[in-house]
Amino acid sequence: MSFATILVFVDSDGGSNARVRLTAGLAERFKSNVLGVGAWMPRPPFVVEGVVVDPEPTETEIRGMKEALAKVGEQFKTTAAMAERQIEWRSALEFPTEFVARQARAADLIVVGRDRLPYDPYRFTDVGAVVLRVGRPVLMVPPGVQSLAVKRAVIAWKDTREARRAVQDALPLLEIASEVIVLEACETGSEQDAQHALKDVANYLARHGTTVVAERVRPVDGTASNTLLRLVEEQSADLIVAGGYGHSRLGEWVFGGMTQDLLSKSPVCCLLSH
Repeated sequence: MSFATILVFVDSDGGSNARVRLTAGLAERFKSNVLGVGAWMPRPPFVVEGVVVDPEPTETEIRGMKEALAKVGEQFKTTAAMAERQIEWRSALEFPTEFVARQARAADLIVVGRDRLPYDPYRFTDVGAVVLRVGRPVLMVPPGVQSLAVKRAVIAWKDTREARRAVQDALPLLEIASEVIVLEACETGSEQDAQHALKDVANYLARHGTTVVAERVRPVDGTASNTLLRLVEEQSADLIVAGGYGHSRLGEWVFGGMTQDLLSKSPVCCLLSH
């Protein structure tokens, strides 16, 4: 298995070089084409009690936004330049999340950065919304990470549709990993069932040529995400594979959850599928 085309979102302020380098490195390894996309939505006029506080962008400002996107597009092409592989740039004056969701039809893997804070939906993607909407695996790259060797991958297993989807979607990366650890953080008393499930996952991966180092069942230490991230640190892993939003996104916002924690806290790349 492989990724024929990898899509990477490039921020309109030009701060995505590390993410683009990581994407180019994966494309070289998988002999993939690379599709770079950028988007920036003009802000509508802001009106308070009938008074325009912030007017809509002028023609000059709109032209400046288009020029900025063209500039980051040229920077993307320079950074991602590869021999014998197709590189394409697409941009639009649209909401970034909406634009990425539509362009995902052309790609096998979507690469995005962590949510920028303070979040600006007019300039940057909402990673959680991307995971829910694109119908493709999403690779979230933390700031500053510019390569992914996949030396050791950790699968955050839970017997859900989203986790099963993520494992299958991640097979191209898991097949090149030097080591894979399958982890389930479970409540006391359910260890035996968890171990049986992990054995099935390990056998599934082995039939796809993946080297599984270990199946780990660990008791939940505070939260499942804390347990996972502690193992990632202990094992010096560089990739997490997990199902995205097995519970509602609103529920995760209110009560906390694995996906939201990984998107905001993970120090390593996360491949998420919904």
